[in-house]
Amino acid sequence: MYKKIFLVGIVSLMIFSSCGSKSETDKNYKRDSVYVNDYNVLLVPDLSNRINPKIHPKPVHDTMILSNILDNIKTLIDAKGRSLNQWDIYKIDFINKTILNNENVCKPKELEINLSRFKGKLPEAASYLRDTITKDISIYKSNLRSIYNYSLNNSAGADLWNYFNETITTSLKNRDLKDITSPTSTILEPVILKQNKNVVVLFTDGYIENANRTNGYLLDPKLIAKIRKDFNTNGQNDLVKFILSNSDYLLHKTTNDLNGINVLVLEMIDRSLDKNGVAIHHPTDFQIMKIIWKDWLTKSGADKVEIHQAVQKKEEGFELVKSFMEKL
Repeated sequence: MYKKIFLVGIVSLMIFSSCGSKSETDKNYKRDSVYVNDYNVLLVPDLSNRINPKIHPKPVHDTMILSNILDNIKTLIDAKGRSLNQWDIYKIDFINKTILNNENVCKPKELEINLSRFKGKLPEAASYLRDTITKDISIYKSNLRSIYNYSLNNSAGADLWNYFNETITTSLKNRDLKDITSPTSTILEPVILKQNKNVVVLFTDGYIENANRTNGYLLDPKLIAKIRKDFNTNGQNDLVKFILSNSDYLLHKTTNDLNGINVLVLEMIDRSLDKNGVAIHHPTDFQIMKIIWKDWLTKSGADKVEIHQAVQKKEEGFELVKSFMEKL
């Protein structure tokens, strides 16, 4: 009799201990985390005289590249396997904000596709992507053409250094992580964390010219010619090392920390090439500018930086944007 009672007690203790162990396992189990990006994409055109084809001709006009990017927004929205709850924003941002004062030309609300307004409204978001977004993209492209036409006849310059130092700040999104894990998920399912990724797609020829700035704020043809001459005279073989070792060649880093900003620079026009694309100077303007731009944006804190020359086909611009975003 006592033997039976003893065995029952042992079994009960084992069951109790097992239950306690399971509870402790649940409590301390480390769940995997999955990060989902929402992209805040700023399409930023340098609307200086670079957009005048009579002054600076290039293979494909900005508006054609931008239109192709906009036509493929649905593909970008689905990037990296995202299919639900995308809160992306794709908007035009201005280096020179004075254009915003002209209501006849600039309608900011018609220059963005903003899915963040559908947070918590999954059916409405699905309906918008299915039925309405195409119309909004068409309006977007029409407004974009109007802005370029206006800017062609009303050039206001473009302070690229100050855009990154100050102007951009009002267009950025907070990067704080948000836990969107379903409350009904189990401990065996991952925690879903959302984060904003700020992406700047800059359309510029790469030359930074500002009459009111001094050395460290300029990257004009005169400085590039000096760097080229110094490099060739010096007899160095490593262009990167040569440029980065001389602070007189470099741009000052921004006082505004660019941490959390990813920059894709497109459409750099190399004025050291002839009409057939053959280099008439070595190293070329683009080779020099790429090193200085990369150094400037990186030391200013940018997370990721890519720099590309002018594309030959409008589709290439979209492919570069897509590839860049998929790396983030």
